[in-house]
Amino acid sequence: MSDTYRGDIERIQRLIQQLRSDIQKREQKINANQPVGMIDGEIRGGISKLDREIELLKSLIERQSQNQEILQKEGETRKNKLLELQNVAAELKQSFDKSLKSQQDQLFNNRSNGGKQYKDTEALQQMDNKQLHQNQKQLQKEQDQKLDVCIDQLDTLKVQGKNIGNTLDEQNRLLNQIDKDMDKTTKDMMNVNGKLKKFLNSSSYCCLYLFIALEVVSLVLIILFV
Repeated sequence: MSDTYRGDIERIQRLIQQLRSDIQKREQKINANQPVGMIDGEIRGGISKLDREIELLKSLIERQSQNQEILQKEGETRKNKLLELQNVAAELKQSFDKSLKSQQDQLFNNRSNGGKQYKDTEALQQMDNKQLHQNQKQLQKEQDQKLDVCIDQLDTLKVQGKNIGNTLDEQNRLLNQIDKDMDKTTKDMMNVNGKLKKFLNSSSYCCLYLFIALEVVSLVLIILFV
């Protein structure tokens, strides 16, 4: 098992473990009537990152199989592991979506039913002090729920902005790495051309053909493995 493959697997497993923990914390917050906007943003960001990591792992396995860097049996084992991780990621997303829908349905029911019991003035006039107090508490609870929704949305926007920034940083890092690889490849090609020019000025045609063949093989290896 290569270091790259092992590192990718460990990173994905840590993400899965963190997402499971965050989803569990979210349920606890909902049961305690606490805002969940912040943790919702973290879960969305974690799911997006998990999808990216799984796609990178998929590309790695496909490249290793095509280049015959691993045995066929090992390739099948890694593909099965990839499928297992994809299924776990799908289950986590489904669990999160189900929790979101359940929360939205509950909020909708609260808004639809809130205040209907005492909505007309005549009914309010017939209430005693205890009933009026209970009605006031109900209205205050509905207002608090609406404020919680606003807070959740603001927290979600804040975390999404942070996730966007992290994604941009990661893409910039990848672009910088590509630039470095391109510079290295360009320098290698310039070295090959320089050697070829020197050889043309001092070698026979037989040696020239042999040298050209060796340089072509070297260039192909550089392109494939750098």
